[in-house]
Amino acid sequence: MRGSVQKQRFHQWCKDRIVELAIEKFSELGGFVVKVNAKYTSAYGFDGSGLISRSKKKYSLARFKNGKCYNADLSASYNIGARYWYAVLTNAKLTRVWEGRSSSHTLRTPVTLSSLWKLSESNLA
Repeated sequence: MRGSVQKQRFHQWCKDRIVELAIEKFSELGGFVVKVNAKYTSAYGFDGSGLISRSKKKYSLARFKNGKCYNADLSASYNIGARYWYAVLTNAKLTRVWEGRSSSHTLRTPVTLSSLWKLSESNLA
């Protein structure tokens, strides 16, 4: 078992090093890098309807609260893209998983594609 832990650590180190090198090369070429936290992206619907439920027969199928069915991976990719643009528009270096400040009285909502729609509507008004 000791060998497997060592193998996992080496694999993680290699992966982190590859990411660092890719970021360095892209930055040298003038690219803009934003790290996106992908946590909860597939658990919430991109349309702002809230938590999704997955099909037991076909796990990739997600049923939204409004009754529509979408591919869960597609919804997650929309949310990851929305978090990138949310970070760019709000000038954040690291994307937040939740909108709003943490306090005990207000509920925080996850950053999804609908958050980006609301942000663009408020900027236009």
